Amino acid sequence: MLPSRLYPLHGFPRQRQLWSWISFDVANQSFTLIINTLLFSVFFSKVVVRDDAIDDRLWALTYGSSMLLTALLSPLAGAAADERAFKQRFLIGSGVLCGILTCGLGFLQPGQLWLAVLLYVPANFAFAIGENFLASFLPSLARQDQMGRVSGFSWACAYTAALLLLILTAGAMVLCKWESPEDWRPFFVFAGLWFLGFIIPTVLWLEEPPVTGVAHPGRSLLAASLARLRESVSQTTKYRDLALLLTASLFYGTGISVVVFFASKLAVEYGFEQVHLVVFVGVITISGILGTIVPTLYQDRLGHRRSIVIFLLIWLLTVLGFAWYARLHQIHTLAGGEGGFPTWPLWLIGNLLGFGLGSLGSANRAFVSYLAPPSREAEVFGMWGLIWKLSAITTFPFAWVKDTVGTPQALLVLAGFLSVGLALTLFINERRGFAAARQPKPLLPP
Repeated sequence: MLPSRLYPLHGFPRQRQLWSWISFDVANQSFTLIINTLLFSVFFSKVVVRDDAIDDRLWALTYGSSMLLTALLSPLAGAAADERAFKQRFLIGSGVLCGILTCGLGFLQPGQLWLAVLLYVPANFAFAIGENFLASFLPSLARQDQMGRVSGFSWACAYTAALLLLILTAGAMVLCKWESPEDWRPFFVFAGLWFLGFIIPTVLWLEEPPVTGVAHPGRSLLAASLARLRESVSQTTKYRDLALLLTASLFYGTGISVVVFFASKLAVEYGFEQVHLVVFVGVITISGILGTIVPTLYQDRLGHRRSIVIFLLIWLLTVLGFAWYARLHQIHTLAGGEGGFPTWPLWLIGNLLGFGLGSLGSANRAFVSYLAPPSREAEVFGMWGLIWKLSAITTFPFAWVKDTVGTPQALLVLAGFLSVGLALTLFINERRGFAAARQPKPLLPP
């Protein structure tokens, strides 16, 4: 047990509820790291497809279709969860589905492309939409002055789990000599079992937040959910600060998506290979853990908007520094220089990017929770899920500029996205947004 002074949630009520919620944050790290970040994309290309001419396109279509499906259904699923108080059922259902399908990935054989697609697309959809339902519990688990601490501590636990998974994966590769993609099937089964194991506390103890009643009696679930979405859209001006936050999230969420999807590629571009690459990913993960400490301890006191502005400024300066480093490297290469270019700045940049990855993700989740109207949390986080899935698509300008012009220019494009997100965040009125969310009357009369 941690001493009470070192335990961020000391004195908080409903400890079992909190830990059953945190446990799901830990559970889904196996899918994030082992499937989406490290191994399955390579296994898909080298073992399932086995055709270098089309493997990247097939993977992009497979991953993109799952994200498009999630983006389209997130708001509707969130509205349905609020309408019938199904958040807990939907969360557990998404976790069980993802865990079982992930285990199934471990039985794929060479050439089984359609089976791989039929397993991965719903698995990634279940994982991604489960993140929305998980976040929607935060307003019911923490007071408004505790949301940053609870979100940050849970995010830190998730990053710690990711680091442990990284160590276990690297250790198994070395000890069992599972270095070839053909040998990675046990990792996929392990990832699924990890997910299923860590959602057991969620199944046993996480309770559905109380609701006042069905908002649209006499209607089918689909009709009622669509009605809720129409009401929310019609009331956008009332919740303009929440709308501003979600819009800003799209722009700086693009930065987070770039780090998730391109960090390894950028590291390889500047000379990091094999062991150094694994260590670099580990450094980003550790920095992500450290990044969550700031919102855990200070966000509720500093204020949500101020915290995000600080984190965005740090990330913006880091990206501009990276662009300057990339330009110097480009000049060095064009001048015929081979080797000798310092790599130590990349370790500093990697640490700062990892710090921003943890702090911004956690702080954003807490800020959305702070501005979410009661009884519409899942619907709001359905929109939040839509935004974050779209941010994966908006990495295309970065990728296009990187391929056609160069990495320094692509990093400047990324800095532009962060700048827009920062500017929009400055227009958010935190107190006004919270007051609008807590108005006692419903969005529209039933």
